Amino acid sequence: MDFSMTEDQVIFKSTAKKFFEEKCTTPSLTEFEKSKEQYSPSFYQELADLGFLGLIVPEEYGGIDGDLMDLSIIVEEAGKAMFSAPFVSTLVNGVLPILNFGTEEQKKALLPQIIEGKSIVTGAMIESQAHYDLSYVKARASKSGDGYTLNGTKLFVKFAETADYFLTLARTDNKEDGSKEGLSLFLVKNDATIKKQALQSIGSDKLFEVEFQNVQLTKNDLLGNENEGWAAVDKLNQLATALQCVEMAGLLRRALDLTTDYVKERTQFNRPIGSFQSVQHRLSDIYTIVEGGQLAALQAIWRLNEGMSAEKEIAVAKAWLCKEGQKVLVGTHQLHGGMGIDMDYPLQFAFRRFKSMEVELGSAPIHLKKIASTFKTNKVAEVIHS
Repeated sequence: MDFSMTEDQVIFKSTAKKFFEEKCTTPSLTEFEKSKEQYSPSFYQELADLGFLGLIVPEEYGGIDGDLMDLSIIVEEAGKAMFSAPFVSTLVNGVLPILNFGTEEQKKALLPQIIEGKSIVTGAMIESQAHYDLSYVKARASKSGDGYTLNGTKLFVKFAETADYFLTLARTDNKEDGSKEGLSLFLVKNDATIKKQALQSIGSDKLFEVEFQNVQLTKNDLLGNENEGWAAVDKLNQLATALQCVEMAGLLRRALDLTTDYVKERTQFNRPIGSFQSVQHRLSDIYTIVEGGQLAALQAIWRLNEGMSAEKEIAVAKAWLCKEGQKVLVGTHQLHGGMGIDMDYPLQFAFRRFKSMEVELGSAPIHLKKIASTFKTNKVAEVIHS
């Protein structure tokens, strides 16, 4: 693995860094969160104008024809900026699903609209009994003439009021809940008939409960083949989790940078507190965690980019960032003292965004279980009895 950047990637990084630093000031983030949309539509449009939404889209559909490693650079910078908008959501629920499973007709119709910032896509997957294991989805798309009738309730849907499409998973046959068969993936056009109820969230992303009642779908709304949605969702969840890990690593890096700057300026006993050995040791521990998380995330992205299996690497990255990331946020807040919990100070954005991402797409125990499942049972038994 070689994580050194190409000339193009250096340009991507510098452009993204400058853009996010200028736009994501603490007053701006506070203003965005208090707005009706909880993000800035004009800011999102500027992001699209820079080409970031089309970074991995082939040129024939209006994109830049980059790869996942290129995209990870932008997502990491977004994480550092503590950026809240349907940017990553549209990438993982719109761009990547359409590229991987869409028909040629769907790609030509939808990708240019997404790239230009005219269409926003969000994920509507989770249900009350199907949070991490989507095989327990109960939403049903029943056959209705040449199309389907969709019924079901989805939870924790980001930006549901402003999204143009929902990517959702529903049952299209009579298999029992818990079966990975008989599931299909749909892109559902948002409209006023779909009920949306706002939910409370610790993070800055606006969450909703979305209820589909007799929503009429056509065959053109189906993404991939009927009853083969599980394989598609499994692949998309891996891509989404790997990118989320990169974003989390960027967010933790920002917390580290904020704290490093603070301990250089905060004085006690007529000297900066950063000169005390105990503070230096604490920051060294935090730095080690952040570096490890970033490398684990990049390894997962690299393997996916190369077409290799990355299930274990993704689980390692997410489990590490969730478990050890808590130590980063606790440590940085403790080194700040009371300043760290001031709502006018940027560290609180890092803490709240981290807590929401910590449980999204699987918490640490979920991913630790995935890691354990990769071990051969007999080998584990040999270790236990040795």
